[in-house]
Order: sequence, then C-alpha cells, then structure tokens
Amino acid sequence: MTIRNTGMALAAGLLLAAAPAATPAFADAQGVSPTEIVLGTHQDLSGPLTSWGVPVRNGLIMAFDEINAAGGVNGRQIRLVVEDTGYDPRRAVLATQKLINRDKVFAIIAALGSPTVIASMPLALRRGVPVLFPFTAADQTYDPYHPLKFASNIPYVHAMRIGTRHFIETAGVTRIGLLYQDDEFGLNVKRGAEQEAIAHGFEIVESTTYKRGATDFSSQIARLRAADVELVVLGTVVRETIGAMQSARSLGWDPIFLCSQACYTPEVHDLGGDTVNGVYAVAQTPIPYPDDPNPKLREWTAAYQERFNLVANVQAVGAYTLARLFAEALERAGPEPTPENLAQALVDMEPWVDPDLGGVPVDFHEGDHLGSKAGFLAQIKDGRWVTLTEPMSVDGDS
Repeated sequence: MTIRNTGMALAAGLLLAAAPAATPAFADAQGVSPTEIVLGTHQDLSGPLTSWGVPVRNGLIMAFDEINAAGGVNGRQIRLVVEDTGYDPRRAVLATQKLINRDKVFAIIAALGSPTVIASMPLALRRGVPVLFPFTAADQTYDPYHPLKFASNIPYVHAMRIGTRHFIETAGVTRIGLLYQDDEFGLNVKRGAEQEAIAHGFEIVESTTYKRGATDFSSQIARLRAADVELVVLGTVVRETIGAMQSARSLGWDPIFLCSQACYTPEVHDLGGDTVNGVYAVAQTPIPYPDDPNPKLREWTAAYQERFNLVANVQAVGAYTLARLFAEALERAGPEPTPENLAQALVDMEPWVDPDLGGVPVDFHEGDHLGSKAGFLAQIKDGRWVTLTEPMSVDGDS
C-alpha cells in the first residue's frame, strides 16, 4: 500500500500534467499490467473526518490483502494507492490528479466526503477513470447518470426523507427544523427534510447553518428552540452532532434529533457520552459490535482489531465489503479488464450482499447506477446504536 499526503507543493506539476477534457470517456485501460491492477482512493487522514477516513482506508487494505493472499483476481494482485485530503476539496482535486497522472490508477474506489468527491469526481470521469462507491451519500455520486460512476450509499436526500417521514407519521411531528453544514453535504440533508415536509403539507419552521470545523452551536440551537422545533434534522458529522446536542442539553431542551449516516458511528457516543443518547440516524450497515449475533461479523471485528489495534466501525465494514464487491465485478469483467467491461459487470450482477457480513443489497441497473435506495432507522440506546426498523425506501417499500 502507498500512503502519501497531498499538499500544495504538488499543485504546479500536477496541473501541468492534467490531460485535456476532450479525452474519450473510455480511454485505453490504464493501471492494468500482467501482474497487478492499481486502484486509488483519497481519504481524510488528518482532518475533521479522520474517524471515517482511517477506518475506510483500513477496511480497503484488509480486504485487498486477503484477496491478494488468496491469489488476487484473474491472476493479478490489487495494489491500492491512498492519498490524504484532510477533507479539503482542493487537496482532493490534487490527489485525484496525482492518482490519475502519476500512479495511473485503473479506478478510484471509496473516496471519502461530499465536498471532496464532488470537487474531484469530474476530473476522473473526463479521463475515463471509474469512480466507484464513494463514501458519501450526495446525489452527485449518481445523478446525473454517467456510465463510469457507481454509488453504493443511500443518498442523503433519500435517507432524510425516510427519517423525516417516519417521525411525521409515527410521532405526529409537524414543526421541523434544520441544522446543517454549509456545503453540498449539508444541502443534500436539507433537501431531503424539505421534500418530505412539503409532501406532508408542512414547511421547515427554522433553518440554520454552520461552517466546517465549527465548535460552538449555541446560537443555532437557541434559534431552533425559540421556533419550538419538535424534530431537529442534523446535517452534521461526528463532532458537530455532539456539539449540537451538548448545546441543547445545556438549555434543558430535548427535541427529537435525527441525523444521516454521517453520524452513524460508535465514536459519536464514545466522544459524546450520555449527551447523545437518543439520537436517531438512517443507515444501511449494522454497527460491528464485538458481541454481534452474526459469528462471522464477530470474527471479522476481532481480526480487524488485532490487525489495526482499533475498534472496528461501520465505515471499516462498509469499505471492506465494497472492496469485495469490486473484486467480484473485476473477476466477472474477465482477464482483460477495461472501464467499460467492469461497468457492464457491475450492471449485470444480481443484487449483491456480502456473503459473510450482510447488509442492505447493492443492485445496479442500465441507466441507474444508484445501488442502494433503502435504509433502516437506528438509535443510540445505553451507549450503542440499535437497529429499530427493517430497511425502508423513499417509496415506502422495504
């Protein structure tokens, strides 16, 4: 594995090396040799989302090491090149330029973050490099359609519609407020809550934002409380979820808090303690607790902790399973893989669930590369995330 920081010093050389936008969508496959296939990913290994970036990297490494130890795919070893973006969109663009131009990657897999993926994805697609299963649920990962981009996460818009609808219909909520990060991630969360509120004849009664890296949410929470909000829809990640709920608790205010899968991680309670008990999220992969009823998931969780000396989380499991999905599609693509035949293999596969670790099925179709449209509701109870419902979709089907 190759891991580097992508910094400002690379900018001039990489920008000069960038290929023109007129490159055909399906260029000759790069990153493929008789003995290996090279993949790239960019993660936050030094910024505000390291609690996601590190386990995503680790899950990919663990899966590809196992695949390589078993002989690789069609006689080739998989080599993964990892770049650190620090959750900075400009660094993500530089990282993508390096992966394409210097490392000659065949595809970019499981890149992390809405603003970072949205900024960097067009460059890869213009160069005919597939963008596979980004670790973001932004709509832009599948819409508009492109033959080389495949999204595996239920979109934030879908997830927040599902969660908002649940509380409107089961708890009688009518006064809905928003606290969201002032970027594409937050806007996608906002759109989902707004769409579902409008579908039920409501308007959002209060909407407030924060900048990435914010630590004080007292003014935003005060506004939401003054508007008598019953349901607070959070476009937050780990630290911001904790900060918002701490501000509410300090005021003695206890509305329903609903967040996206961006806060669906054990670290929320590990860092926030009892303050975050009761928060809800819409998610698609169960948290890998060491006492999970699935013995294979328990074994995997123990192996992950032994390998990395870290407690496994849902991001690690998700990345691990997506690496295995890629490997199966690559095998089906045949001994001479190209972006085109890999994409066709993903479309032709039956709905895919990891045979050992489970999860919500991933299913791609011609003209529709959004692989998952369903999620379940979960809540932190007594210090751990508990699954409350079966998978639900925007259309109400499971």
